[in-house]
Amino acid sequence: MRNLILTVLIIILLPSCSSKNINNDLLGNWKSTKSSNIVELQFCKDSLISNAWGKRTKFSWQNDETQIYYTQLTNLIPDLKTDFILEYRLNSEKDTLFLKIENSEFIYEFVKRSNTSINN
Repeated sequence: MRNLILTVLIIILLPSCSSKNINNDLLGNWKSTKSSNIVELQFCKDSLISNAWGKRTKFSWQNDETQIYYTQLTNLIPDLKTDFILEYRLNSEKDTLFLKIENSEFIYEFVKRSNTSINN
């Protein structure tokens, strides 16, 4: 009986220990549309790669229904913040991504591109 209870507990708890929360609609390549500088984002299951201002930066990420949580993994400068939160929403066709940096009112707009890699 004790083994049965332990097995049931493990089965219940395992899904909560599974991989991070990822919205599959975000996966792929996105390009900014309303910015003076072109920004490209590549959402992969294991990373988020940003190409902006000629700088390529890698992040780990996960999301919930309205926010993307990401942590910088490359180009680290000790005194700068490395953990960030973006508010996000997708249009009904799921081909336009709207992002808002926390504590900002400006909304960035990205369109989904083909699944090619971001340029170096």
